[in-house]
Amino acid sequence: MIEHVSRRKKKQLDPSLSSIIKIGFFEILYDEFIPDYAAVDSSVKLTRQVLNHNASGFTNAVLRKLIRKQESNPDWFNFLQKDIRWTSLPAWIQSRWRSQFGQKGFLELSDWMNKMPATYIRVNLNRETLETVMSELIRSGIETVIYSDIFLKVKSGAGRILSTDLFQNGTISIQNPASAAVVGIMEPKVGEKILDVCAAPGAKTLYLAEKVGKSGNIIASDFDEKRVSLGERDLSRHGLRNIQWEVKDAEKDMYEMADKILLDAPCTGTGVLGRKPDIRWRRKPSDIRRMSNLQLKILENISKFLKIGGTIVYSTCSLEPEENWDVVKRFLKLNDDFQLDKKGILGINLDWINEDGCLEIFPHIHGVDGMFAARLLRKS
Repeated sequence: MIEHVSRRKKKQLDPSLSSIIKIGFFEILYDEFIPDYAAVDSSVKLTRQVLNHNASGFTNAVLRKLIRKQESNPDWFNFLQKDIRWTSLPAWIQSRWRSQFGQKGFLELSDWMNKMPATYIRVNLNRETLETVMSELIRSGIETVIYSDIFLKVKSGAGRILSTDLFQNGTISIQNPASAAVVGIMEPKVGEKILDVCAAPGAKTLYLAEKVGKSGNIIASDFDEKRVSLGERDLSRHGLRNIQWEVKDAEKDMYEMADKILLDAPCTGTGVLGRKPDIRWRRKPSDIRRMSNLQLKILENISKFLKIGGTIVYSTCSLEPEENWDVVKRFLKLNDDFQLDKKGILGINLDWINEDGCLEIFPHIHGVDGMFAARLLRKS
């Protein structure tokens, strides 16, 4: 795409210059929260800082040409997608996904991962109805349509959401429906005590807290102190007093005993490459095995703190079988006091439930973020 707009071959561009222009392209084409002029300005300044004045002029010219193309014909770059080489994915991911999904599925999935991701709003129905929220958002210049009983899909104006009173007072949250489905599978009940492990920054945590009510208790934790701070910052906005944030190492630390546990395990994140495009270039094949081993260790540790008769929901935003069903199978083989619990699928789109009774969402098939979740029951 950069070659087409700049009329320069990739090998002719300084690597730093190429990286800066890539960032500018992404912000202009895919990031609705950043105005075009701001994307150009920041890219030009960064080029001048990293390289020189002449290079910054080139960045300015290329990005402004991109904006003109986008304004005259928003679909101008679709023809590039007909070229199989234009997947913007590293070769090892291409190879894996072709094997897993077939050539047709791979092309559909890679196309999905290079589109601008949709924005969804989850509404706290304890405060307002979907219809009331839609009307208030319209007055703020945000157009939405009903996606489900608790979700709105944003058609335009996503960049204004964070400044609305509805967001500032916690009536609405930005969350993907796939993320909320993980909470749905858990079926949290009023008054329950739930551990939310590897929870930061806390989108699922907030939804759990709404579900268990004032008499319930969510103990949320994460290894990263800065990410925990982000979760704590959201508490006052939502007015929730049933969440307790802690900094913990889920691989080895002790926890309080709980009725239920949500483990949103650290993973390669291949199910959300469209939302986090940098991941595809930071990951390497060995990360999959490394992550799956870490996931099993964490699951082994936190399972000790689940009451008999309670459930763990193990989830990832990865599309890789080694991080999902394989981890569940390994855990069940090592722990005969646990079993796969298929009961927790009420209220979930049945198309999202696979033959094993697990949540398994593929972006190019189901139209939302990639997600996996399994519900595990402690028998004894």
